[in-house]
Amino acid sequence: MPTNRTKQRRSSGLTLTLYQRLLHPELFNILAQEQVSRRAYDADIWLVEGGHVVTFTVGKHTLAEVIVNSNSPVTDRGLIQTIPCRGERYHEMSQNGIKYMISTQEEQLSQPLYDATRNEIAAYAAKRELMTAETPGTSDYGAALSVLDIERRSHELLVQSFHLFDDAQLVIKTQGIFEVEKA
Repeated sequence: MPTNRTKQRRSSGLTLTLYQRLLHPELFNILAQEQVSRRAYDADIWLVEGGHVVTFTVGKHTLAEVIVNSNSPVTDRGLIQTIPCRGERYHEMSQNGIKYMISTQEEQLSQPLYDATRNEIAAYAAKRELMTAETPGTSDYGAALSVLDIERRSHELLVQSFHLFDDAQLVIKTQGIFEVEKA
């Protein structure tokens, strides 16, 4: 008689990792990308398979936010911190003239609520022409949808992300702010 196994929660591997260096694009499968240049900062934003990468540079100093479905960091070089994206989290730090704040929220939904949420986020992303990537399901993972809503200001970058994982009916939302600190 088959056992009734619970679905492995994909979030067990969704992790926020912070680096104080540029990361090489070859470390990721980049699905969509954008560059932002302002007088005060430069930023590279990538939607990658299973998450996103935001690299924020002020002068010679860089802060990179990596949110991907991996328990281990993509590299140890320049690693500042690793934080699992479970439940609700808030993190704030300042380093080398860059102030960084992020809140993450994980929601496990019933199938009907997940389907409605996914459709609503996909429609919102299409209407606002947001950065979007759909990953088809494989034998290891179900399909996923990732959406980034980016607000580019003169001295700060706001990045709101939605990562939806069909196999676990899991939605992970993040709101990050990268700010050039005033001297």
